[in-house]
Amino acid sequence: MDYIEHTYTIQWVGPMNYEEYKEYINNPDTLDPNLFNLYYFEARQDKRYKWHTYIGIHKQNDGINKRVNPAHEHLGHFIRNNAEIRIWIGSFAKEINQKPKNIDIVETLFIKAYNDKFTENKKKKVFLPKESVCVINTYYSKHKEEIIKRKSDKPFIFDDVLIYLEETNCFMHGNLNELRGAV
Repeated sequence: MDYIEHTYTIQWVGPMNYEEYKEYINNPDTLDPNLFNLYYFEARQDKRYKWHTYIGIHKQNDGINKRVNPAHEHLGHFIRNNAEIRIWIGSFAKEINQKPKNIDIVETLFIKAYNDKFTENKKKKVFLPKESVCVINTYYSKHKEEIIKRKSDKPFIFDDVLIYLEETNCFMHGNLNELRGAV
């Protein structure tokens, strides 16, 4: 039996266009922007073009806005050309897990699990996570931070659960069909 060394819950907030993202990050009622270490975007020039996708990280705890901005090597082009953009920003559910090593493991898991779906990611596509890991994704709206249940409001390619087992070099992923509250 494989031992899963790391289990993390990532809380994603989105989808937001770039203006909504800036407003959300600068809102004093928003979770501290320093807690967001992951970001994902989908962008296309207009409806005639295919979607471009990218996942990235920001390891320093000095605000996600240091990465997600018009100077970004992949996102910047879409921002400057007023493209259709959907941005999600992610934080570890437990702040104690927000460490560069953990952030890197989670990003590597996403890139390897969805290798062929990320159009803009070039690095890390050949790497495997260094240890067994399980990631549970939860999605929240930008307005009331209510949990998102509809697949159409979630990122195109993410499943609710991703698992990588190092010993058997096995990836598993899938979605939760229904969440039920306690009665």
